[in-house]
Order: sequence, then C-alpha cells, then structure tokens
Amino acid sequence: MGHAHYLVAQRGTGWFILLEKKRYGPFLSGRNGALTAAVQAAHQAGKDGHDARVSLRAVDGIARTVWCFGVDGYPPCWVEPLRIVAPKPRPKRPRPAALARIIHRS
Repeated sequence: MGHAHYLVAQRGTGWFILLEKKRYGPFLSGRNGALTAAVQAAHQAGKDGHDARVSLRAVDGIARTVWCFGVDGYPPCWVEPLRIVAPKPRPKRPRPAALARIIHRS
C-alpha cells in the first residue's frame, strides 16, 4: 500500500500535523498533543497496511523520525506521561428535574 508520513511542525505559535499537503491543527495541547495525535493516526494507518511514520521538524528545519509502525512500540513510552498530565473527564451528573423540564420545552 501507500505511505502515511505524518510531519509534526510548528507554524507561528501553533503546532500542526502535515499529511499529504494538508494541515491539521493547531493543537491546543501544543507539540505533545500534535505528536500524540500523529502517532495514533499513524498507528491506525499502519494497521491498514500503510508504511506509517511520524516525523518532528526541529528548530533547525530538519525533520527527524520519532515513531515508525512495526518498529516502535505502541503507544510509545513518551506518551504515557502525557496521559498522566491530561485532565480526567468530568463525571456526568444528573440534571435537576427543573432544568430538564426547561430544556424539553425549548
């Protein structure tokens, strides 16, 4: 199959993923968020049979490969600390009955 090469790069103040002349982002969680999303997408592309890899464009302009499907483990060891820092989802709370009635009238 084809190639799925994801390039994570900074444009201005935001971090983006570049893939096949398309730009995705900016990622609110910055470089780490863009890298994590790129690895997740590359992992799926690799499972679909593509030559999948993620590169990071450094300050000097050179892109270096940081993750390859079939070579590096998934998830990469550097992703786990990001999960620990990420905020946990808020638990769902039941709505008060009065609020539920207002919503249903609208």
